[in-house]
Amino acid sequence: MLRKTLTLLYAAGGYLIGLASIALIITFLADLPLPWAIDAGTPGAFWPSAAVNLALLWGFGLHHSITARCWFKRRWTRLIPPELERATYLYMTAGLTVLLVWLWQPSPGTVWHVTDPLGAGLLWTAYLGVWGLMFSATFPIGHFRFFGLAQAWERVTEEPASGAGFTGRWLYAVLRHPISLGWMLVPWITPHMTMGQLVFALGTAVYVLIATIFEEADLVAELGETYRDYRRRVPAFLPIRRPR
Repeated sequence: MLRKTLTLLYAAGGYLIGLASIALIITFLADLPLPWAIDAGTPGAFWPSAAVNLALLWGFGLHHSITARCWFKRRWTRLIPPELERATYLYMTAGLTVLLVWLWQPSPGTVWHVTDPLGAGLLWTAYLGVWGLMFSATFPIGHFRFFGLAQAWERVTEEPASGAGFTGRWLYAVLRHPISLGWMLVPWITPHMTMGQLVFALGTAVYVLIATIFEEADLVAELGETYRDYRRRVPAFLPIRRPR
């Protein structure tokens, strides 16, 4: 009984810390007057700062890419119970998120600055709207499985695994990777684009485009012709139907 309780508490902690990590990144990129905002602190020379920031950003992304691979999960679950694998990933991601925000080097040189209240308001609305769509995209693929709660619950209650992952519903009927697209969009949706935020935006785009190649290879290996057909019908990032 104690083990089951600890399993649920560990998974619930992973869920909460996962949500907290998202909230941290949202406020970080929004550049609010907070100590952890993307342009908070004393700026240094641009190129050394950009090098440090890209290393932080790609290190964060590399962790995601490696831990998402099937070969890593097979080895990792020899050490970590399978029902806690996703929750453990969320704890690790939270730590890397804090590290990214803490060590980020500000570069506040202005690329653009929208001062009109209406224009700025529209950009903030779009910013929060994209984050909302990204969050909603976790539900068709299994929101609680995405955040590690479902796996722990099934283990504790001895229910059969419900399965998750692939779907062609909601945003996935229009794009294959709506969450990844959201990550590429949100750094650009700001009334005040600084050089530091530009580095984040470009670095994220490069990472996502490269990581998607490996993600799709895994999906093809796992789902076979089902995913190949889906890939032929649904574009990756731009909702433009290709002619048959």
